[in-house]
Amino acid sequence: MSEAAKQPAAETVGTDVRTDQLVVAPTLLDAARTIVRGPSLNRTKTAGYDVKSGERILLVEKATDDPAVTAALVQAMNEIGALVDVFHVDVPDRPLEPLDEFRGLMHNVGVERDVAFDAWQGRLRWLEDVAVKQGYSLLLQGEGGPLPVLDGPRYEGIPWYHRATFPAAGFPWPLWDLINATAWKPIWTKGKNATVHLTDPEGTDLTFTLRPEHWEGEHYARTNSRWRFQEKYYLGHLYGYPTPPYDPMPTVNGVVAGTLNHYGKPFPHCRLHVEDGRITRVEGGGEYGAKWAECIELTKDIQYPENPGPGLFWLWEVAIGTHPKMVRPPYAFSLAGHAAMFERLSSGYIHMGFGTANGNPSEHWAEEQGLPWGHLHIHLQLPTYVLTTTEGEEITVVENGNLKALEDQAVRDLAEQLGDPDELLRKAWIPPVPGATVPGDYEADYAQDPASWLDKHPADARAWE
Repeated sequence: MSEAAKQPAAETVGTDVRTDQLVVAPTLLDAARTIVRGPSLNRTKTAGYDVKSGERILLVEKATDDPAVTAALVQAMNEIGALVDVFHVDVPDRPLEPLDEFRGLMHNVGVERDVAFDAWQGRLRWLEDVAVKQGYSLLLQGEGGPLPVLDGPRYEGIPWYHRATFPAAGFPWPLWDLINATAWKPIWTKGKNATVHLTDPEGTDLTFTLRPEHWEGEHYARTNSRWRFQEKYYLGHLYGYPTPPYDPMPTVNGVVAGTLNHYGKPFPHCRLHVEDGRITRVEGGGEYGAKWAECIELTKDIQYPENPGPGLFWLWEVAIGTHPKMVRPPYAFSLAGHAAMFERLSSGYIHMGFGTANGNPSEHWAEEQGLPWGHLHIHLQLPTYVLTTTEGEEITVVENGNLKALEDQAVRDLAEQLGDPDELLRKAWIPPVPGATVPGDYEADYAQDPASWLDKHPADARAWE
């Protein structure tokens, strides 16, 4: 763990000299008490753990995770009457590297694996078997991707394993539920045959059509693909674009641009040129962009089962974050900082994914064939997502990084019942982008070396209190 994580902040934890144990401050403990009582939905971007008295729980903690969060969770579950076993994974901390996104998400593309990174990024599958065989009620591990349904134990993720981000776990579940439902409603109810214009000050300018067949379960069943794009929203990760399979040919054209992804070091400004749903050219991006371009060439003639034409890097993910209290932690761009994984949940933030969809048939097929598979991201920190219906109605879902659902009157009415609506719905964090949200010149100060700029201008990670 980084030195900053090793030193508990005075306002977060302290040490009881009588027991030499971490003492958790109210902010973290209150958040833990909320999340352990929330509904269990089998999600890494979780609503809660639904802990009951007498349950046995297996909590997986990595050395790069924050011990203050572990202490808060254990105490909150003990208060209910549950027993918690903590399995500690020894993962050495290190700064992120340009190709870590490939290490975390791509396969069979010639990138050397890193044992430490694999342990940090992945879930321990063998512990899933342990949880089943040892009769645990609940297994807690993972911060992204789908979770399997286990034979017995509930399975939930921990998408906030840092003292700066964990207070978001204490956000009232009924309010987050309504925010998600409100943001998703216009896409689901008015999106058939609608067009979307997606822009961002870092250079994204993309248009696409939402084809009506993607509203039907039969469309996904014919290839045994996961039906993610359905009436019930996908918590904290709203699909602003349908998921595979793609047939007929998608109408997605324009440019996706940015400097951040899920797992890697911030990279020089990168532009992805997209024609009919597929990346045709990568411009810039330093080492990350060069490797991506190499992989496009490597896979250009491969026909994946769910794609309408050859090639790997078709757009599959336009994921809209919905949580107003999610922040970027300090020292984010290290393993202990968890990279940009937390911030992708922030309300109005969008991450774009190109390649195979998690757990879908194209991945299983490519793995069996020994072919490249996986997907890569570019994050849109301040996007605008405008949907135009077939009747000509324009609906703004996100504007300059602000999720419009937070302004909805029903959302505000519920927030007022729960506390101060202005405080509850205030975004806890705004991405620092020179020339857009903070002083500076984007091209001169940031675009070609965002990692250095971010080192000198760390995020304001004041957690919600």
